[in-house]
Amino acid sequence: MPSKSPIQSRENTERSNFGVGAGALDSPFGEWIGFGLYKYINIFLKGAAMPDIQKSMKLSLAFGLSGAVILPVLYEVYANISAAAGLVLIAVWAVCAGAKFSALKFKEAFMGMVCTLAYAGILGVICYIVIHPKVSDMLNRRSVYFQLSLKQQAYFVLYAVLISLCMFLVWGGIFGVKKAIERFRLNREKTGEYIDKAFDDDEDML
Repeated sequence: MPSKSPIQSRENTERSNFGVGAGALDSPFGEWIGFGLYKYINIFLKGAAMPDIQKSMKLSLAFGLSGAVILPVLYEVYANISAAAGLVLIAVWAVCAGAKFSALKFKEAFMGMVCTLAYAGILGVICYIVIHPKVSDMLNRRSVYFQLSLKQQAYFVLYAVLISLCMFLVWGGIFGVKKAIERFRLNREKTGEYIDKAFDDDEDML
């Protein structure tokens, strides 16, 4: 029987160790499976050029993990300092994410933003469980900690979700403007070509 090459053997070993088939890693959603993170870590450390799907993975991890920490902190700001300030800062996070993802292609950007919200939401609950008791103890030692009612907490979650979805609006707006500028430039170039061709035809007739 023909022997496997060292490269094939190593690749198969890595995939079998993680328990993921080749098809799963090559599928669109497979790019976001945590078992494949070693690929993107190596690319990030080497500084190699990344395709859009890997840039999307990198951005979704960056904004998702930062959002998971920021959102629980901004909840405490919303509850104890200023509700408006907490919501505005969430909007800043969402706008920055939408602007960054607008540089990618449509499918990769959309999937990246969905993963960003999933990371921020799921990991945000874990970070809240860790952050909330410490903030509560710190404020109670210095002054008073204001605990929101369940209804007020539900309103905050609703506001946070709606504002976070604004990243799709920002991304869509920038994406639309870029497409409009690209179409305008293309039409201008075609118009110039038609004019040049018309002058050439007139010269040939003379």
